[in-house]
Amino acid sequence: MTDTCTNCNALLSPTSTSCPSCGSPRRSQSSSGTNAGGFCGSCGTALASKYSPCPKCGHVKTTFAPPPQSGSFCGGCGGPLASKYSPCPKCGHVKTTFAPPPQSGSFCGGCGGPLASKYSPCPKCGHVKTTFNPAVPPQGGLYKNEGNGLILSIVLGIFGLCGIGQIYAGRVGRGIGIMIGVWILVAIGFATMGIGLIAVLAVFIWQIFDTKKLCKEYNDFLASNGRAPW
Repeated sequence: MTDTCTNCNALLSPTSTSCPSCGSPRRSQSSSGTNAGGFCGSCGTALASKYSPCPKCGHVKTTFAPPPQSGSFCGGCGGPLASKYSPCPKCGHVKTTFAPPPQSGSFCGGCGGPLASKYSPCPKCGHVKTTFNPAVPPQGGLYKNEGNGLILSIVLGIFGLCGIGQIYAGRVGRGIGIMIGVWILVAIGFATMGIGLIAVLAVFIWQIFDTKKLCKEYNDFLASNGRAPW
């Protein structure tokens, strides 16, 4: 009797190894077993019947491709492979590795490459110390100390050198502009019998808070990107 495909019921020739219609591997209709040729389309676990939900992950869509072999993973992306030397269905890579895929969040402390497990040596550079942040932290000397910036803004600002705090935070043009503006306001203040000095006091107070804000923005950007923001 001519066999039919267990997936689409198309007729199979006696010598064919796969269905010419849907490409599913050939299975005998009389083959024994509880899965009846059905495997989970998500994790590859054998199913009790063709359309039953997966007992492992609950997936309800059946695939008739054989499940991934234990320990066979893509050497490019770490995805499971249908067979030892089959191309990766995810990225097309054809080189098989039998190490399990890298665990999420484990990275080499030397080169930042993913690791197979938390304490395993790096397959790329051989480093054995694990870090869970692949980004290399910036050096501490690059950060701007808010306390130093406030001292410069207050002490030197009293002597008419407002804007030094902005220069310390890296905004040189902004600091020079504040300094020149304060000098102009001081000159106007003397010419107007002290009325312009009220504006100088307002600028003096504002540039202190502005220095603190600039230092914080600088440090936050440096910590996230590893480089200065300006």
